[in-house]
Amino acid sequence: MTVQELATLTPSGYPAVSLLMPTHRTAPENQQDPIRLRNLLAEARRRLEHDETVPREVATQVYDEIATAAGQVDMRHTGDGLAVFASPGQVHVRVLDSPVQERVVIADTFEVRDVVADAARRHRYWALVLSEQPTRLWSGDGAELVEVTTHGFPFTHEGMGLPRDYGQEPSKHERERHRRFFRDIATALGEVDRLDPRPVFALGVDRYLAHIAAQWPRPFAGTVPGNYDHAGAHEVYEVLAPRLAAYTAMEQVSALEALDAARGANRFAAGLAECWSLAHHGRGAHLLVEEGFHSPARVHDDHLHPPDQEPHRDAPGVLLDDAVDDIVETVARQGGEVTFVADESLAADGRIALIVRF
Repeated sequence: MTVQELATLTPSGYPAVSLLMPTHRTAPENQQDPIRLRNLLAEARRRLEHDETVPREVATQVYDEIATAAGQVDMRHTGDGLAVFASPGQVHVRVLDSPVQERVVIADTFEVRDVVADAARRHRYWALVLSEQPTRLWSGDGAELVEVTTHGFPFTHEGMGLPRDYGQEPSKHERERHRRFFRDIATALGEVDRLDPRPVFALGVDRYLAHIAAQWPRPFAGTVPGNYDHAGAHEVYEVLAPRLAAYTAMEQVSALEALDAARGANRFAAGLAECWSLAHHGRGAHLLVEEGFHSPARVHDDHLHPPDQEPHRDAPGVLLDDAVDDIVETVARQGGEVTFVADESLAADGRIALIVRF
């Protein structure tokens, strides 16, 4: 799911159960994760059963959904956090690269703020591995890759094989068949990308890369020459990692240049309080945040205050455990862009800046 889709994730009805917990990537810490998950599931079950507004059969259905989904997570291979959301007839699971505060929430909406911020920090992409046996498409989300098996993928070339990188000169008929093969791949890739636009990286021998470049309507985010016919998800990510890093750096430079232009046009805000206020008023077009910036805050009378400052003795306001994540979710929910940049990039702006719509 995209950042915007996560930010606007809507339950099918009450109860909307959100289960969040920190996890561990390695032993011995991760040996306790299944126990913590079982305890959270037991807490969700207890609260569902004691909620008098939830019919018994609905409580059972939602618990079964969340328990089944959680049971399918391989707790030996997780990230730094886990989020499971369930409502009647609906369940979503998300493995996170960021730790979260352990909790079970039953409400009218899902607790998606941490998940949205985690998704915004991650980099989603398509990895097209060109081969005649066969050409595959991978959906990349950070270091996690899942093979796409829709829209005709994987593609297998029919006939005498793809053009080689040595002196074999294909016939006119063979050249047309090659063009048609790569045109079909580009068409299918375009259909996938229209549903979920992402940067596209291509891997393959030079001749394959030249053929697909002639059919693809825009430059690739990066290319990796070589034969990766039998590469698995881990190997694809390993060879792509330097290109992903370069592309991320380029995105950050572009975002900072856009911020400079907005600063010159007086269409920007800086600092936690001002960015929070403008974001909640629907004016956030593009949010820039330093990677390591987190900050609790207190909300009172539609204003953001430092966490140790009680705006009013009788009404101390609502404490946000991370106002940065709250801003990220708000901007994403309203269709704005979010870019995380290197620490110290926004030192003069209070570590967070917002390009406003108007």
